[in-house]
Amino acid sequence: MEEKVFRDTRIQIGILKSRGVIIKNKRLAKQLIRNVNYYNLINGYKEPFLQQNTAHEKYIPGTTLEEIYALYEFDRKLRIITLEYILEIEKQVKSLISYCFSKVHGHKNYLKLENFDTQGIKKYGQVCDLLSNLYKKITLNIDKDLSVSHYVSGKNYLPLWVLVNTLSLGDISKFYSNMLQQERDDVSRRLKWGVREHQLASCLFFLSTIRNRCAHDERLYSYLSYIDLCNNNYFYYFHRTSNTNNYFAVMVALKILLPNNRYQTYHEQLENLFNELDSRLSTIHIKKIRGIMGIPNNWRRLKTL
Repeated sequence: MEEKVFRDTRIQIGILKSRGVIIKNKRLAKQLIRNVNYYNLINGYKEPFLQQNTAHEKYIPGTTLEEIYALYEFDRKLRIITLEYILEIEKQVKSLISYCFSKVHGHKNYLKLENFDTQGIKKYGQVCDLLSNLYKKITLNIDKDLSVSHYVSGKNYLPLWVLVNTLSLGDISKFYSNMLQQERDDVSRRLKWGVREHQLASCLFFLSTIRNRCAHDERLYSYLSYIDLCNNNYFYYFHRTSNTNNYFAVMVALKILLPNNRYQTYHEQLENLFNELDSRLSTIHIKKIRGIMGIPNNWRRLKTL
């Protein structure tokens, strides 16, 4: 593997110019590259602006550094908006899981195998892994979380409604998928009318990968999750029954889980983001960016379906 050689900002700008990027303001270019980091800005967001089928890396004629930065800024704001709504869902699901489980089994009986769906060898193994992970979470948080230490030290147990606050969305998705059928149904019904338990399970697994992406400030607009969202009526309507792991799948998952008024607010914020980016692009069309995100041309219909 070729060793990366350090290059100062002046050389980096020279490389961009030699490949066809227009630098309108050198001082601003230096500032952008220093503040954002050349790798994060250029390597992360150059792809839509590159010419295809060229022997060497060349940009589409007319491409400016400001356009590449505009896409970077779009993606940064996209992460902020997306994370906001995922966190809303996460908070509500944690509360519902704690309530629905505790209503049947009590708030301190979540480490017992018999309170979960253990039918079949695979499910039995998954529940064993889940309980082991829950025990580790409690142990790790005794000295870190005052609420955990208060209950464990003072009462020798930890209520589920305290434990769920220490769990990641990935953890909580596993907890939910291993609950007994009637309790999974209870959670999904209380979350939103019409949501089936298998849809909720799929959305939680999928959104946990998106949440991590947002939380770690990694590129989102072109990200393809290693988990696919389950097929549903929205994918069928838009003829998107394959490649259900892109940003359009994020939109669909939020449509399924969010209250209608909250989804509409998210949709409007997303549309504003696209309009803002469109106003800053001159070399490529906004449809190219939406295409990379897997978003169909009639995507606005999702708001009213």
